[in-house]
Amino acid sequence: MASTLKVPGSLWALLFTLSGLLVHGQNLSWREFMKQHHLSTNWAFSKYQCNDLMRERGIPKDKNYHVFIYTLWHKIERICLRNWRDRYRNVYIWAPDPFKTLKCIRKNSKSSYKDYKSYSYIEFHCSMNGFVDVVEDMRLLEDIGN
Repeated sequence: MASTLKVPGSLWALLFTLSGLLVHGQNLSWREFMKQHHLSTNWAFSKYQCNDLMRERGIPKDKNYHVFIYTLWHKIERICLRNWRDRYRNVYIWAPDPFKTLKCIRKNSKSSYKDYKSYSYIEFHCSMNGFVDVVEDMRLLEDIGN
């Protein structure tokens, strides 16, 4: 009897581990979003420059502007959390607190960008996976030394 109880327990542990890998493995839009929009707080915000970021991150050159968000990564991850175990899916959500943002606006030369730094409220889209995948809208709160 004891050996029959060990098998289901082991099976549940294996399934739980695999389900966690499956959820994070399918979440490519979350990783891509963070790669393209997140600025690490390990550097000072003033050190980030649009021309360098747009080149380093491989942002498509056909975009007229691009938004970077300067914050701890988990603050973006938590946007789509409904409660401790459930996520919002396929909805738009305004973040409750403003973020430091760097908006890179293409100049007429089409090969360089103007830096526009601000504190802004951001509306995010939560994907079907329950993670942020798009910056949908922004409301300016305050300019930062432009």
